[in-house]
Amino acid sequence: MAMIVVDSREAAGVPKIVEGLKKMGIEVEIDHLEAGDYLAGDVLVERKTVTDLLASVRSGRLWRELDKMKRVEGVRPVVAIEGSLALAEKLTKWRPVAICGVVNSIALDWGIPTVFLPSKRWMIMYLIQLAKSAEVEGKRPHPLKMKEKAEKPEDYVLMVAESLPGVSAARARTLLRHFKTLRRLFNASVEELAEVEGIGKVTAEKIWKVANLSVEV
Repeated sequence: MAMIVVDSREAAGVPKIVEGLKKMGIEVEIDHLEAGDYLAGDVLVERKTVTDLLASVRSGRLWRELDKMKRVEGVRPVVAIEGSLALAEKLTKWRPVAICGVVNSIALDWGIPTVFLPSKRWMIMYLIQLAKSAEVEGKRPHPLKMKEKAEKPEDYVLMVAESLPGVSAARARTLLRHFKTLRRLFNASVEELAEVEGIGKVTAEKIWKVANLSVEV
């Protein structure tokens, strides 16, 4: 029987997907997954509704989740986005170019494929297809093994850039590609910062203020 492992938090939050999988004859195992929401064979899926996707970008949660997925050994990570991006634009007031920037960052910066599905029904069908493909290939879900988080100098540089106000992991990478070093980033003017793609004047002013703030400790 085709099988899929569902993260316990995901199962509690979206029981209709679990019910849908079972109705279609999929064996469902509910367990705590350290990364992702669904594991079918060696495919690890992070499910996001369009509104949760954008909310997780604002909080920085998305980039932490993607980092975990990339550190799991022996799996192929996928981000499955459920719902209409046009509706997300209407409900959240995110500009289309910004939404597309998030999608591009997942695929290009993180190297994780994205799949767009219009509804929960389609999400269920997608997961069923993954489970059945894994069964045909003889691949059974296995306990996730996480690689230790690397602590190279480059990682610390990225962490510092990500800690700046309004700077996500994707924006941090963009800034560092542009300025090359933290010294040049912190010495940049508001105008120079605003020239970087995806930053804008408001974020540039926040970064400049932090970089030039005098603090008594």
